[in-house]
Amino acid sequence: MIEIKFEPNTFTLDVTGHAEHGKKGEDIVCSAISILFYTLAESLNQAKHLMQEDIDITNDDGNGHISCKPKEEYEANVSLMYWTILNGMELIANNYEKNVSLNVVGQN
Repeated sequence: MIEIKFEPNTFTLDVTGHAEHGKKGEDIVCSAISILFYTLAESLNQAKHLMQEDIDITNDDGNGHISCKPKEEYEANVSLMYWTILNGMELIANNYEKNVSLNVVGQN
């Protein structure tokens, strides 16, 4: 199962595990989550000028981590980037409940 954890207060996204919905290299659930993760990473990289410090991005065999610290005046912009991606991940989690778990820290 892919486990997604988002902490909005710290702009931190962690994605761990494997969907196990299909064969490695052919798993549409894994592919969908992966492309959303990479889209957020690239969007943040293109918006480096909005950040107080370097963006922390790691990805190692199904375990991905993104965190950043936007300048105060750009927090809403960066938050919108995260929430747009999280909306896509939530759609996938709702449609593939056996393969994806989404946890937004601080929300019920």
